Amino acid sequence: MRLVFGRVGGQVGLIVFLLLVGYFFGIRGVRFFRVPSSSMEPTLLRQDQLITLKEPVYRRGDIVVVRDRKNGGYLVKRIAGVGGDVLLVRDGVLYINDRYASEPYIKEPMVYTFPKPVWVPPDRFFLLGDNRNDSDDSSVDYHTVPREDIVGRVVFIYFPYDRWGPVASYPLAPVPG
Repeated sequence: MRLVFGRVGGQVGLIVFLLLVGYFFGIRGVRFFRVPSSSMEPTLLRQDQLITLKEPVYRRGDIVVVRDRKNGGYLVKRIAGVGGDVLLVRDGVLYINDRYASEPYIKEPMVYTFPKPVWVPPDRFFLLGDNRNDSDDSSVDYHTVPREDIVGRVVFIYFPYDRWGPVASYPLAPVPG
């Protein structure tokens, strides 16, 4: 930078660069992860490498990385329910608060049902994989995840290069009916 901008410009450029690095890694909590399984197919593939950002608020439809307290390591899942929601799976369909939830991103309809509705406590999240029938998620034992276990929202795939690009959240909302 010194060669292009001169001595002062190089120093200013370095300071700006360091401030940006500090902001993104220190304040925004940028982290890098690799998808460990096929539970998020077709949205994310096994071995996709991701960038996450810590968010002040997480919403239904966000894809997040969470700490796996049961087995150690990390999992990548989609938020299906937030605090106060009541979820039910019946006939291969997810219902949120007694309303059908449109989910065009899932690999196939669910082959399981919930024996009774599941209530999500405040400050907790119900997580499901997009490959619902092959995902170790909240549907297995109806557990919810506390906010502090969420590392961040998936925002970008940086490898493999042919899949490089932003990862958008899907605004999962019950369909009025």
